[in-house]
Amino acid sequence: MEITVSRLLNLISSIHNLASSFSRGEKRMTSSEFESAVNQTLLADTVSDNTKAVYVSEEGSLAISAVWACVRILSETVGTLPIHLYKRTSNGREKAKGHPCSLLLQKPNSYLTRFALMHHLMICCTLWGNGYARIHRDKFFRPVRLQLLHPYDIEPILTYDDELFYRDKTGLFIPCYDIIHLKGISTDGYKGKSPIAVHRDNLSLSVSAQRYGEKFFNQGGNMSGVFKYPSTLKPEAYKRLKNDLIAQSTGLHNAHTPLLLEGGMTYERISIPPEDAQFIATRKFQKTEIATIYGVPPHMIADLERATNNNIEHQGMEFVQYCLLPYLVRLEEEFNRKLLREDEFEDYYFLFGLNGLLRGDAKTRSEYYKNMNLIGAMSANEIRTLEDMNSYEGGDTYFVQANMQTIENAVLQPVQEPVPVAENNDTNEDDNEKD
Repeated sequence: MEITVSRLLNLISSIHNLASSFSRGEKRMTSSEFESAVNQTLLADTVSDNTKAVYVSEEGSLAISAVWACVRILSETVGTLPIHLYKRTSNGREKAKGHPCSLLLQKPNSYLTRFALMHHLMICCTLWGNGYARIHRDKFFRPVRLQLLHPYDIEPILTYDDELFYRDKTGLFIPCYDIIHLKGISTDGYKGKSPIAVHRDNLSLSVSAQRYGEKFFNQGGNMSGVFKYPSTLKPEAYKRLKNDLIAQSTGLHNAHTPLLLEGGMTYERISIPPEDAQFIATRKFQKTEIATIYGVPPHMIADLERATNNNIEHQGMEFVQYCLLPYLVRLEEEFNRKLLREDEFEDYYFLFGLNGLLRGDAKTRSEYYKNMNLIGAMSANEIRTLEDMNSYEGGDTYFVQANMQTIENAVLQPVQEPVPVAENNDTNEDDNEKD
């Protein structure tokens, strides 16, 4: 039983009141009655402690291994993805390497990197439902610095005239175009809901199962039962036996050690073992539940019970398409809308690079590149770029198979007359004349 300071003070106060009333003679109590009152006080405090609801906070939820794994996978994966600013051209697009906004994401401020920025926004979004970063601008309204904000320090406020502001911890109202806001699932459209707050009861079950396992193993795991004695024990014998049994059975160092019983005493186990109570199954089920909350495939948080070599690759692609992509689209739209000026909307846009995550195994990539090269859709240098290889001279030429042609060439090409073949009789006559 864990004894906190408040519980200890209440217990001392209750016992003191009992002892005071006994010493003043207000109520004559025997020693057995006093012991019963103390035990009742202890039992009531224990019951209240064991039945109170477990509160799981956003930061406290990281103590649950499955939550830690999901948050780590999502935040670190998004942090490692490259993001580029592209400019639309007549031939498609090209990277706008010299644009100030492109450099801003690579170095948000004097102490942050691109990874740290994305990592912070994703952690806050997956725990609190909202990730914030403030935009500082120069006199030309160009963003020059990004400042990370904690979700506790800022609150979105929608005014009656449908204008959105963000109030920080100092009471300052910041306009919405100066705040990068990555929000999760939202029911009002301007503030995301915390997955931890929504699923707090579900997560408390994981904490309760974890605490149960901790107490079970700390107390030895085998000593929950009753001792039967054929007759009544004297108080001195009862006290000595109780102390001996506690000393022999409590603690990990006494787990699975045999007990020495005397006087015809027998031991009968009454507790349900964790296997029978599906303790381990509950732990596994909660891990799958948490993975479901975040949309992360179970095999990515070390739950390989139903994973096979055939489906892991497809689950990895589904992780990108159905789990990561919604976060990436939100980030791209926030960057486009708040980092670029209005006169740049039509010409520039941010885009995450997903080629590294969506690439299959070597055999699959080889077949894909081969087919794209044969139909002239990709050149050798484009293929080498996707594989992080240097280009070479002449590798920008596109090739097609020799037996393939366009529809126009097939229609306009003149039909060739067939070459006449000499008959067999004429051939035989020529042979006879030579003879």
